[in-house]
Amino acid sequence: MRERGRGSKDSRVRVRTQAAVVLLLLVSIAILGQTDSTAADSVPADSAPALPFTVVEGGPVSIEAKLLPGREAKELTVGDRFKLELEVRRHRDVSVSEPMPESIGAFVVLDHDSKTRYEGDTIVDVHTLEMAAFATGELELPRFLVAWQEDEEMLAARTDSIGVKIATTLPEDMEDIHDIKPQIPFPNLLPLWIALGVVGAGGLGLLGWRLFRRWRARRLEVAPLPEPWEEALTALEALNVKDLLSAGLIKRYYYALSEILKRYLTRRYGFPAIDQTTSEMVLALKRVKVAEREDFVSFFRRADLVKYAKLVPPYAEMEMAVSAARDLVERTTPREEGPSGQGVEGSSERKGDA
Repeated sequence: MRERGRGSKDSRVRVRTQAAVVLLLLVSIAILGQTDSTAADSVPADSAPALPFTVVEGGPVSIEAKLLPGREAKELTVGDRFKLELEVRRHRDVSVSEPMPESIGAFVVLDHDSKTRYEGDTIVDVHTLEMAAFATGELELPRFLVAWQEDEEMLAARTDSIGVKIATTLPEDMEDIHDIKPQIPFPNLLPLWIALGVVGAGGLGLLGWRLFRRWRARRLEVAPLPEPWEEALTALEALNVKDLLSAGLIKRYYYALSEILKRYLTRRYGFPAIDQTTSEMVLALKRVKVAEREDFVSFFRRADLVKYAKLVPPYAEMEMAVSAARDLVERTTPREEGPSGQGVEGSSERKGDA
């Protein structure tokens, strides 16, 4: 029971001591602020205000500051973030305040993180401060203090000074910031010119679109096809028979003849001969009542033997194949009615009679 009562008494004493330290720190900050505002003209710029506690060395409390690795001091520029570590070592029975700077100067504390570890009867508080500088040149980091109460006197431990070099981010040839731009004269016609430019650009764009559509429509206009028989006779005339036969391209030769005649039948009679087999064309020719259907079927069946059965006809027959195809086209060319009412054959035969 005595030990429990003694422990609770020590806790109350410790709480009272911490409360007294915090209250004294608040009073000290208020006094320092009033001293800076009222006595700035009477105190020299390089003299520090009087502290409400005594700084001691070698006491039960010590504080050490160091820059954390990962960024060299010579690499710092204005606004760069860097970390400062404060290590406070104290006896277990001593209550201390949070670290506070003597004078923040050209620095600002952006973040604060604290960790505590125990080494026997010694408590080690590690404070990590994230800071930044807003001035250039050879500067010294603010010295930090921690305070504690001993009897009726307030004591404090202080860190050593650490020098840093802060470089500027401005270009080397820039001496000062740019001056404010002059006032814009009134009335300001710039919005009007911008609106006119937008309207003009829109008009030009619309005109260009219409011209483009007209040009494209002209390009898409397809020239009228010649008559089916004229197209077929021209294609047969352009077929280089001697070169194909001398090169041994017999299948290609008969393929060309078949495609010319199939296209002719497709355009002439209106059924898809170009996509049909010979058997299908037999029925189609019969349906449209082509008088020469037997001759067409005979020609296509002979060509199928060459194309698919590897038949090689005599050379004279191969030479006459193009003439046979031409004869089929000419015999199925529409006839014109003459003045006497008798049928007159197409242009090819009229030229021969003349």
